[in-house]
Amino acid sequence: MAWAAAVIGIWTCVAPWVVAGDVAHARSITSNIITGAIATLLALAAARDRTDNSRRGTGPAARDRTMPGDL
Repeated sequence: MAWAAAVIGIWTCVAPWVVAGDVAHARSITSNIITGAIATLLALAAARDRTDNSRRGTGPAARDRTMPGDL
């Protein structure tokens, strides 16, 4: 789901040109670029954190598994 959030952040950056064409003002473009960049970076960090946890075996999926000696 974090990857979907990254796509939404990228869309936020490019939306003023795609949707409005040349009508967008500098303030709205600046706002969209800053917001989109922050959203994209946070989403990518969340996606990376989720990937790292699954590799280490410390994520939520690892806690749900029971080992033979845990019973």
